[in-house]
Amino acid sequence: MGGGGFSLDAVKVIRANRALLKKRRTFRDIRAEYEDLTSTTKLKFKELTPFQQQIIKDRIRKQAKKDRLHNLWVMGISIFVLLIIITFLYIEYLI
Repeated sequence: MGGGGFSLDAVKVIRANRALLKKRRTFRDIRAEYEDLTSTTKLKFKELTPFQQQIIKDRIRKQAKKDRLHNLWVMGISIFVLLIIITFLYIEYLI
């Protein structure tokens, strides 16, 4: 009967996979290692005055408005070019 070598290879692969599963670290093990590190880490943030906060908010809003306007222009130009291409194809091939 042929194919005996293939089944032996399959058995070897299954045994190797089982051995790897036993060595696998669980989420709880990994979390326990990192819990000590994160509890001792203190983050330091720069304190801002209300005036500085307002300046930063204004900059963010200004940049967001600029990005929206840019996206609107890109979308409008894309739609315009697409309409020109569709019109050209319609006139060229259907008339």
